[in-house]
Amino acid sequence: MSAFHSTVSRRDFMKGLGFVSAGLGGAAAVSPAFHDLDELMQSGVTTRKRAWWVKEVDEPTVEIDWDLMKPHYSYQTQSAALVAQYTGVEKYNAMTRSEKSDSDRLKANEPGYRLKDHALSGANGGLRIATIAEKFGQIKNVTTPEARGVPKWTGTPEEGLIMLRSAMVFFGAADIATAELDDHHRKLMGITGENPGITYWDKQPPTTVTKPVVFSQTDTSFRWDEKTGITYLPNKPLYNVCYLIPQDNDLNRMRPTVLGRLTQTRYRLREVPRACTQAFITGLGYESMHDEPYRWNPSNSGAVLGGLTENSRHTIMSISPEFGAFGGYFDFLTTLPIAHTKPIDAGIWRMCQSCGLCADYCPSGSIEKKGESQPSWEGPKPSSLGPKVYQLPWEGIRTSGEWAKLGRKTFWTDMPSSQIYQRSVGVCNVCWGHCVFNGANSAMIHQVVKATASTTGIFNSFFASMHDIMGYGLKEGEAVEKWWHSSLPAYGFDSTVYARDMGY
Repeated sequence: MSAFHSTVSRRDFMKGLGFVSAGLGGAAAVSPAFHDLDELMQSGVTTRKRAWWVKEVDEPTVEIDWDLMKPHYSYQTQSAALVAQYTGVEKYNAMTRSEKSDSDRLKANEPGYRLKDHALSGANGGLRIATIAEKFGQIKNVTTPEARGVPKWTGTPEEGLIMLRSAMVFFGAADIATAELDDHHRKLMGITGENPGITYWDKQPPTTVTKPVVFSQTDTSFRWDEKTGITYLPNKPLYNVCYLIPQDNDLNRMRPTVLGRLTQTRYRLREVPRACTQAFITGLGYESMHDEPYRWNPSNSGAVLGGLTENSRHTIMSISPEFGAFGGYFDFLTTLPIAHTKPIDAGIWRMCQSCGLCADYCPSGSIEKKGESQPSWEGPKPSSLGPKVYQLPWEGIRTSGEWAKLGRKTFWTDMPSSQIYQRSVGVCNVCWGHCVFNGANSAMIHQVVKATASTTGIFNSFFASMHDIMGYGLKEGEAVEKWWHSSLPAYGFDSTVYARDMGY
């Protein structure tokens, strides 16, 4: 049996925070203060349950310049055809894993790669309930208000938000973030929705591959042209809903094993709430469009703007105060009027700027390290892979911010080197497993640490240094095998985190 013993006593840890002897200073700012009932009501405690130090704010903690932001092409994110510009197509196609294969590790009976791990991996796909053919809520056997002989549901946007959140939590989502699709929000959306493969390295991909999304001036309903692959959005008010599907954070710490990769359970667990939510909205008399094509609507932006998460050091990630770096976020559009949820300030973005553990552990060195740079508007620096071998002969390729969406003052990950590394080793995502916000929430000290970080940044470097000492980093060897003997909640996460009723 493996055991973990910290060499840091509780008193020493608290002393490091200034809670022993000093008692005041930065640590004195971690208790809530409400002066009257109106202030208490406005604090957000009447909605989903969150720690008092997760504060609603009017603007995200990361600075945004909407004038710099432009809609993106999906093939300018993680497309194989675009990555191959840095290696040449022949070298890209010939690239193989530079370490032992999963099959070799299976035959060697290595922890995390054993037969039961592979069997669990094969079963993790679940059942695909919703397909692209049902992207607009064409769920069968749903009775509409018209069929019932009554008008569609009407109410205030605030009532719509409460109703939709209650329904989606009932279906399996942990929480939702919402916003009307205004001129600013439209800039977050993609011009196309899918990545072309390496087949199109030397020719323009057809729209059936890239799947464009068009804001129509004439359509009054969502429409998908199967022959062209083009999706048309109706010319009416639309609302974006980002919903959270938590994942198994213990498995997240077992990357990059076969078992550790199974932490990405969000694709399996989202199928029921996605289909059921579409049926619910149809039953109210409204329309919806789920996240197909998948890369058109970037989920992390909706999570940050709507208050589920904050911006992070790694360009493509955002972090939840409750679930850390590895929540599953998905978006859909609807015509159901719903109120906007506000961004949050839990000290996460400030912590990311003084932490840098994800960058320290990044095997490819793709994430900007602490002390080497500061958040900027300029976008990514030239990739460490060097200049491109060739330029894709496509129309509409954006030259500025090619690997990122400009408009945030943030750190910029070298995504080409990240993608090349992942191709060479088969899987990575080590950064997710090392995030300091992945730690447990139940112990008092965890709440003290997070409350302190939300209020002041003077202890952040200390908190980051304690992450590995306290045993919250990745697991290796036989420690991975322990998962099979653990007593864990259903689905591997605490579903009561946001709950206020039923005794929670």
